[in-house]
Amino acid sequence: MDRVVFSTDVFPERKRFTAYRDALARWSCGLELSTPDPDGFRAGFELRRVGSLEIVVHTAGALGTARTPRHVRDGDDALLVMLLLNGCAHQAQFGDQYRLTAGHAVICDSGYPGALDLVTRSKILILKIPRGSLSARVPHVSRFAGMRLDGDPVARRLLSGHLSGAFDLDFTGSAPTARLLQDHVVDLVALALGGGGESAFPTQRGAQAIRRAAVLREIEASSTDPAFDASVAAARLGITVRYVHHLLEITGRSFSEHLLDRRLMKIERMLRDPRQAPRRIADIAFENGFGDLSYFNRMFRRRFGMTPSDVRHAAIYRRLGGNEEGA
Repeated sequence: MDRVVFSTDVFPERKRFTAYRDALARWSCGLELSTPDPDGFRAGFELRRVGSLEIVVHTAGALGTARTPRHVRDGDDALLVMLLLNGCAHQAQFGDQYRLTAGHAVICDSGYPGALDLVTRSKILILKIPRGSLSARVPHVSRFAGMRLDGDPVARRLLSGHLSGAFDLDFTGSAPTARLLQDHVVDLVALALGGGGESAFPTQRGAQAIRRAAVLREIEASSTDPAFDASVAAARLGITVRYVHHLLEITGRSFSEHLLDRRLMKIERMLRDPRQAPRRIADIAFENGFGDLSYFNRMFRRRFGMTPSDVRHAAIYRRLGGNEEGA
């Protein structure tokens, strides 16, 4: 089973904490659980397996979790990357203690005793990685417990996005894609720790390639915003505008060219969509970040060799049983 969903809401209040404890025991490493409010406790989690990784999005009220020496004897020495999305938590291992707030990410080592306590109701993304997968990428690190993922904010941002997005994907019959995501996620963890460096990764999955993907992802997500530009993307990713342009040099296109292409591609798809047929082309262009219709029409024709009206009419003709040549 590659997906598990659990919520205490389906249980009577007096049984919620016990049901949660039993469910978590089946799907996680051994833990001792406690809560200051067993009667009012509410929690839920969704677990997803991707290759050798386990990804969990977990929401719970105040909760204590401890991996004791007795639990450690189960032999599970996986590394747990904990990304706190909201709330407050304390992590302790090897005598070191850390306070975590929203946006912090830290590694817990299940090969040794330790504890992670949710002080308030919190939401946390958890990534369980086989120790060897991460050790191979950062071989100079001898102890992972308590390591913060603050060496590369772009990598951490990408990591959070990939882990959250994994719950929306269906990997049935697509094992190569699952393996690619698995490798990419572990690369991002190594980069976020700040210990990988370019030499730790194959060329096609280098640190700059990962940061470049972050820029392109921002362009994809924000292309409809007329105020979006390289300076906005740089601020969101915590890098300089100059570095944004440097990352895109290898693609042969500038930031503005990538942004323009994303906008035009979205509009072209909308013009072929029968659900968008009643809408004015000008409204679609404005909705996708264009403020000048003359410039939009000129760029659209240069990109597709047809006017926006031609593209719409050709799509209607094909739906009515014509062919592309007749259009």
